[in-house]
Amino acid sequence: MENKDIRNGVLTYLAGTGSKFVPVGVSARHVHLSQGDLDRLFGAGYSLRPFKALSQPGQFAAQEKVTVAGPKGEIANVRVLGPVRRGTQVEVTFSDLMRLGIPGVVRMSGDTEGTPGCVLKGPAGQVTIPNGVIVAARHLHLSPGQAAAYGLKNGQAVTLRMTGPRPGLLEQVVCRVGDGHDLEVHLDTDEANAFCITGASLLEIVEPGGGGSSTCSCGGNCQHDGGCQCGGEHSAPAAPKAEEAPLMDLVTERDVEDAWKKGVAVIRCLPKCIVTDAARERAMSLNIEIKR
Repeated sequence: MENKDIRNGVLTYLAGTGSKFVPVGVSARHVHLSQGDLDRLFGAGYSLRPFKALSQPGQFAAQEKVTVAGPKGEIANVRVLGPVRRGTQVEVTFSDLMRLGIPGVVRMSGDTEGTPGCVLKGPAGQVTIPNGVIVAARHLHLSPGQAAAYGLKNGQAVTLRMTGPRPGLLEQVVCRVGDGHDLEVHLDTDEANAFCITGASLLEIVEPGGGGSSTCSCGGNCQHDGGCQCGGEHSAPAAPKAEEAPLMDLVTERDVEDAWKKGVAVIRCLPKCIVTDAARERAMSLNIEIKR
């Protein structure tokens, strides 16, 4: 039995007693490729060569790397993860996007409709993808047994607390429950660095959270809090019901969340309104428009 399995077994047991902590996996920038794009980048009939196994069952970091290019710059040696997927997807941080000159869109993995694209360069050629560049929404992987011990359901949003030199709360962490998942919350390097979080950190679940239901193209009834959370490649939920809201001269992340809770689909701003970066990110993840 691996150390990870022992750790997760202990944490799952403790969750049943009311002490709910989860381990952290910090995700650096990476690329998922379709077989077609893999062939164009590395040669016809190419197969990924595993470099090391990842925490989630069946997933691995491959030996292959590509260059990701945008309007303002490019980033070389971006690791490819396997196995191949139905659609190509590039997961980067907001810091990376500023370097590339690509707009930031926060999405769950697989939910790439309407996202920006980029150019990928490999040893055998290059490919331009029309969409698929995302900043991954923070999420928590659990097996069905682990979810039962924690009292959580697929698609449910939770709040996690970090203690230490930079304590704080991570809200809207979406649970992804299934046989191909194992206990671990995934954050990108921007988020982890902001809270001084490492792979050895444990975060406490302090609020179960929740969300409304929405029917996906898969025909299932999944729980949502902005973006498709059922773990597959499905359409995003409908935007909140539009309601009138007062004109704002300052919009913060809390303002966006308050609007979402009230069912406001559009936040209306005065011409010189200040909108924080956190507010823009939150609005994109909740399908709320900030309009001047």
